Amino acid sequence: MTAAARVRRGRLLAPALIALAVTGCSAGQAGPPPAPAPPPAVVATPTPEPSQVAELQLPIAEYMLTPQQSAELKWLNTKKVAICMKQYGFDLPIAPGPVVSASDSLLFRRYGLTDPVSVSTWGYHLPKRDTATPRATLSPAENALLLGRDATGKALTSSNGQAVPAGGCQGKANAELQSLQPGGQGSGGGASQLAAQTKAESFSRSMTDPRVKEVFGRWSECMRADGFSAPNPVEAGADLPSVKGPEPDAAEIRMAQTDVECKARTNLVGIWFAVEADYQKAAIAQQAQAFAALKAERDAQAARLAQQIAGLPGG
Repeated sequence: MTAAARVRRGRLLAPALIALAVTGCSAGQAGPPPAPAPPPAVVATPTPEPSQVAELQLPIAEYMLTPQQSAELKWLNTKKVAICMKQYGFDLPIAPGPVVSASDSLLFRRYGLTDPVSVSTWGYHLPKRDTATPRATLSPAENALLLGRDATGKALTSSNGQAVPAGGCQGKANAELQSLQPGGQGSGGGASQLAAQTKAESFSRSMTDPRVKEVFGRWSECMRADGFSAPNPVEAGADLPSVKGPEPDAAEIRMAQTDVECKARTNLVGIWFAVEADYQKAAIAQQAQAFAALKAERDAQAARLAQQIAGLPGG
C-alpha cells in the first residue's frame, strides 16, 4: 500500500473510531439521574368535582377508626370517669352519647376552608362545638378525685371514706381503656405510627407536587382578583387581625367566603385530594404487609370499643 493510500484510509477510519469511542463512553458511564417523579398509584385517583368534596375519603382512612368510633372512644373515657366519680358521691354531667362533629373528619380543613355555610358565620375561626352537656365546673374536692392529687400536688389516697385509685378517676379510666389505644398498650410505636406517618408524608409531598402548586397559583390569582393575597390555602387568613380575636369580623368572613369560592372555581380541593390519594396508595402498596397488620389492629380496636360500650351499666 502506497503512502497516499494509507493516508486516505486513515481519514476514512478516524470518524468511525471517534464515534465508537463516544458510544463506549456513554455505555460505561451513567448520565445524571432523572428528576424524581411522583410514585405511580396502584390505581390512579380520578379528580373529584367540587360538588363531591363532602364525600371524599383518603385511602389511609381505611386503616383508622371512623369519626363515629373516635367520638365513641372519647365519650367512653368521659363515661368511665363519671361512673368512678359517682361511686364517691359526685355527679359529673356528660353527654348522653357520643357527639360527632365535622372537626372529627380526617379531611376537616386539611385543604383549608371548604364549607360555605360554616365560613359565613365563623370565617377562619374554628366553629364552636355545640355539645349536649355544658362543661362541668369542678369543686376542689371533685378535681382532686378526678386527677388523684390535691391542690398542692400531693397524691390523694382517700375521698369520702374510700380509697382513691392511682391517678384518680381519670387514671382509672385510662387504665381500663389502655387496650383500646393503638398497638393495644398505648405505646404509640410500630404499626400504630404507620397511619400518622403516612398522613404526614403524603400531605407534605402533595404540597410540593407540581400539579398542586399549579392549582395553588390559579387559586391565588382568583383571590387577588377580589383584593386578597395568600400564597396557598394553608396560610390564608393567618395575617388577619381578627383571627386572633374571639370572633371573626366582616372582613375575615368576606375573605373566607372568597377563599371557598375560589377553591370551587379552580377545583383546588379535588385536584389536591387526587394527588395526595395517589401518594397514599403508593405508600400502602409499598408496605402492603404492614398495612394489612394495621387494618387488623384497627378492626380489633373497634371490636374492643364496641364490647366496652356494650358492657357499661345499663348498656
